[in-house]
Amino acid sequence: MGIFFDQDWFDGRLEQAGLTRASMARAAGMTVDEIEMVFSDRRELEGPEIHAIARVLDADPREVASRSGVSDPGEPAMREDAINLRPARSAAPEFVVTREVIGGLHERLDRLERLIEVVIQKLDRR
Repeated sequence: MGIFFDQDWFDGRLEQAGLTRASMARAAGMTVDEIEMVFSDRRELEGPEIHAIARVLDADPREVASRSGVSDPGEPAMREDAINLRPARSAAPEFVVTREVIGGLHERLDRLERLIEVVIQKLDRR
């Protein structure tokens, strides 16, 4: 586990690039919750995530690894279960669909459905 995550450096680079933590998460194929865990030093970045973040921040993967408390940036190869949705020659950040992304979307949809049920119940009581 990383023992040091340089939040200020990452937030500064995101601001320079006009990006948010959510866009950093999308670029790495992570959920916003996962990226927040990284920022609070409760989760370590993996090699493909480091390289994806380095690309979106226009930084060296070794520096991204070092600033995130990881000793080795690992391999840049994308996981087999990831689908690259970034069109060729696009300046937009890379978006990678992974099992974690789908899981995060599923959780959010479940919460939204429960909220809608509560609202409908309150409307029915009127």
